[in-house]
Amino acid sequence: MLPAEAPRARRPALLAAAALTALALLAAGCGDEGDQGDGGDGAAAGAGTELEVTLDPDGEAGQEPLEASVACEEGKDSADPVCAAVERLPADAGAETPPGTACTQIYGGPDVLRVAGTLRGEPIDAELTRANGCEIARFDAFAPLLRELFPDYTPGGAISPGS
Repeated sequence: MLPAEAPRARRPALLAAAALTALALLAAGCGDEGDQGDGGDGAAAGAGTELEVTLDPDGEAGQEPLEASVACEEGKDSADPVCAAVERLPADAGAETPPGTACTQIYGGPDVLRVAGTLRGEPIDAELTRANGCEIARFDAFAPLLRELFPDYTPGGAISPGS
C-alpha cells in the first residue's frame, strides 16, 4: 500500500466506529418515558428548587443579614412571583468567574449574598459580592429574586449618598 492510500484504508473502520457510537448514543436516549424518573414531562426527578438565601447588604458593618427560604417545584409554581424569579435565573447562576477573566475594577458596595441548596435540581453553594465588575454581574443575576424576597433592598445601597 502506498503512503497516500493509507488514510483511505482506515476510513471504513472509522466510519463503522462512528456509526456504532451514534447508535449507542441514540439507544441511550430512547426508552419508555415512564422509565426516565421525570414523570414524563422532561424535567429531571427532584428538579425543583430549595434555596437558603442570606443577604448582608452592608457586609460586615453591623446590620443583621436578611434571610429567606425558597421552595419551588419547577414548572408548577410560576404564578408565585418568587418562583417566577427563580425560573428567570440563568442556567449558570452562581457560577464563579473563570480564572484569568478581565474584570473592571469598579466597587459596587459591601453587599454579600449567599445562596445554598438546590437550583433546578442542581446543587448550588455560592457567595456573591459586588467587589468588581465580574462579581457585580454575578450578583445582579439574582436581582429579580432579591427584589421579590427583600422589597426594601437596593443593591449597593450601603454606599449610596444619604445612606
